[in-house]
Amino acid sequence: MIPYFEQPSLSFGPITIHAFGVLVAVGILGGMHLIRRRAAAWDMDPVMAERLTIWILLGGFAGAHLIDRLVYFPADTLANPWSLLRFWEGLSSFGGFLGAIVGAALFVRHERLGAQKWPYLDLVAYAFPTSWFFGRTGCFFAFDHPGLATDIVLAQQDAGGVVRHNLGLDEALCILPVALLFLWLGRRRAPSSGFFVGLLAVVYAPVRFLLDFLRFDDVRYFHFTPGQYGAAVLLVVGVLILWRVPAVQAALPAPEEKQ
Repeated sequence: MIPYFEQPSLSFGPITIHAFGVLVAVGILGGMHLIRRRAAAWDMDPVMAERLTIWILLGGFAGAHLIDRLVYFPADTLANPWSLLRFWEGLSSFGGFLGAIVGAALFVRHERLGAQKWPYLDLVAYAFPTSWFFGRTGCFFAFDHPGLATDIVLAQQDAGGVVRHNLGLDEALCILPVALLFLWLGRRRAPSSGFFVGLLAVVYAPVRFLLDFLRFDDVRYFHFTPGQYGAAVLLVVGVLILWRVPAVQAALPAPEEKQ
């Protein structure tokens, strides 16, 4: 059992830096580094890739907050609508995914990428699991996703003394092998017509759907959490994307990587 501990933080006058924020920043910066590196290896425009990533991040953070307020806390939001503007309070992962999709779609339309969008979207999807691992590790330190009471070895005691699943830790451990798989695949093949996008959706969706059964204080609609509905939709989308990836293209050897 992991004992309860306060989230590590550093204070500089009125500013407090928490472990969660540091690890999210590490995830973003690490993901950007991977994207720049692989863009160069795959003969893609790193500036275009970075700009797409920025649009995805902006849309993701906005969507994460808005969905958190509107779907998870509708009554509280109705009573306090100004909370919609406090973007630093409350984040929903699937709201972030939805906002990221909107940001990506707007960027693709603005840049008129057409069919060229898929390699760049694949590039972002390739780096995502590594970034997500650091983000969920931040959730572990913050203990902001407590789950059901349990006695498994990786459970953590909460502030009230109850031993619970720390779902941030659980998801970080689940996403780590996915991140390693993507890093390995990225050295063997270049982006194609949505291969990494589809694979990410298909691999992540079942993990999230099952982990959400361990949540104890999330809002539920017809017995399922919003995250579980999002995971079901994500799985279908991932299967459709992988189905349309040409089999011949998927079998092509990757070009020699630049040194």
